[in-house]
Amino acid sequence: MFDRKRNSFYHLIKWFFLATFIGVVVGAVDAAFLKVLDKTIHWRNQFPLYYIGLPVFLYAIWWLSRKAAPQAQDYSTDAVINKINTYRPVGFWSVAKSLFLSVFTMAAGGSAGKEAPCADAGAGLGSVFARLFRMDLEDQRKMMICGVSAGFAGVFGVPISGALFGLEVLWVGHIFYEVMFPAFIAGITAFQVTTYLGVDYIYHPMNFEPVFAEKFFLKVLVAGLFFGVVSIIFTELLKLSKVLFRYLTLKTSPFWRSFIGGVVLVLVGLFISPLYLGLGMDGFNGVLAGGALESPFGFLIKSFTTAVTFAAGGVGGIVTPIFFIGAQAGAAVASFLGTDPATMAALGLVAVLAGAANTPLSASIMAIELFGAEIAPYAAVACVISFLMSGRQSVYASQRVSFDKDKSGPSVPVDYDHPQHAQRMTKKGRVLKTLKDMAKHLIPDPKGFDDEK
Repeated sequence: MFDRKRNSFYHLIKWFFLATFIGVVVGAVDAAFLKVLDKTIHWRNQFPLYYIGLPVFLYAIWWLSRKAAPQAQDYSTDAVINKINTYRPVGFWSVAKSLFLSVFTMAAGGSAGKEAPCADAGAGLGSVFARLFRMDLEDQRKMMICGVSAGFAGVFGVPISGALFGLEVLWVGHIFYEVMFPAFIAGITAFQVTTYLGVDYIYHPMNFEPVFAEKFFLKVLVAGLFFGVVSIIFTELLKLSKVLFRYLTLKTSPFWRSFIGGVVLVLVGLFISPLYLGLGMDGFNGVLAGGALESPFGFLIKSFTTAVTFAAGGVGGIVTPIFFIGAQAGAAVASFLGTDPATMAALGLVAVLAGAANTPLSASIMAIELFGAEIAPYAAVACVISFLMSGRQSVYASQRVSFDKDKSGPSVPVDYDHPQHAQRMTKKGRVLKTLKDMAKHLIPDPKGFDDEK
């Protein structure tokens, strides 16, 4: 027993220092990236029609992502999730490409987020240092998870939920408790470093009394269902756009794919509003502060522009657009439910994240960190309902699932490739599986563009 305790104590000390180191490094990278991004966007905003060059810029981004250091293709959060789940490293050039191409995409007007470069860079740096320290595969994986957690925590100023998001997003139905301690240390450290280096975060404490009235509770239930539908719509739009633009690429070339996607985004900026392009921070900060919506369908417009941006070759994060979509959807449904738009926008921001990314726990805690403790019970209900509504859908295709949300009864790990499960498949299930397999031969593969011309 003494040896076991000594071993546990050794591991605590070991991972405390390793996680602190990763938190400091990733926090510094987060701060540098955020400052460069802010200065770039500030300079870009001097030009009213900054997005007019998107048809050409999206192709340039695609070309750089595929032709510059072609061996480094791990610059998306989904690719990093796949690398972590399969115990494979992330290269240094993937980190560099993630940071540079994301700034390029958002500065040009592409609808993307700022969190993925930081999280991806965190995973890459964790992988690089783990190999430098000659760690085994298990410890390399832990270092990558710590890097992802530090990246998420530092970019939004949410040390606890950001760190937990890095754990929860990898595998639905399973949280890596063995990495929880170092992930929290890395997340808190990264947040402290970014704050010390002058990064400002925007918080919106809600000004309402936490009265758990039955009428309002029912409205939150209805809103949670709506947020689940919104997350499904967004996820399906991402998939559909990839299929359509993939088909366009096969029939023409990557240039026309990017050019047509860019033209579509330019038209949105010219005839609807440039609010739905770029990083989009004003799109959810405004409604959280009680501002009016430009359009009740703003969440659909942002879903569309984000899907087109990524399908046309853009690089960046998906969580910031989800914040925009969720806040706009909440403010829109508030008028229908007769509730405060700012409160419902706050619930929508975290609930759509819970449904789209399958992260109800970290999204619920994020609500407390961003909006105050009073919103906690309402946010938890909305997040769980949205999570259950979204089924097995996710904006991260490489996310693993061991929990079937569509089944009632005790939750157990589900292995859909196991022979016994295949034998128990119903006739309806076999028909649906057959149709799905047929569709795979008719519809181009929507995942990425690795084998493009």
